[in-house]
Amino acid sequence: MTIEMDPLADLPAADDFEALLAREELRRARTGESLAIAMLDVDGLRALNRHHGAGAGSEALRLCVSTLRSTLRAVDEVARTGPDEFAVLLHATDARHASVWADRYEDALQEASAEHPAWPVTCSIGLADTIEEPTVMQAAAKAHRRMEVIQTVRKLRRHREGGAEATGPA
Repeated sequence: MTIEMDPLADLPAADDFEALLAREELRRARTGESLAIAMLDVDGLRALNRHHGAGAGSEALRLCVSTLRSTLRAVDEVARTGPDEFAVLLHATDARHASVWADRYEDALQEASAEHPAWPVTCSIGLADTIEEPTVMQAAAKAHRRMEVIQTVRKLRRHREGGAEATGPA
């Protein structure tokens, strides 16, 4: 399988994510290994692009990717699944341990984005695993739904605090 790389993030592109999931389903059937999936959405990227320019948005995405790489193990995989979304495959991991990783990632991202006080970078992260879901695709869908819930809660909180709009995409 030839993987097309996203040029900005230097990660497998969205078109290849389903193929990665299918490969993981085959691996899971063969090995029985658990897999946790994290779906990440960069909070407020459209507003960042609108207020600070596309260059700032690209820099924020690269910051997210470099922080992902610094917090993941060599066996874990990450792909860019949308303009402001990433997916992480955490091998031999359950949702509880993935939550520990997500906390570590958020802390590292907060520290890395401290250099940009005008636009601190945060991500909404949804987690699921193949222990609680029967297939890799179902775990990915559940992680995505959980990410959307977290994203909506954060968006509403920002709106209440006088920040970004509460309606429309983040």
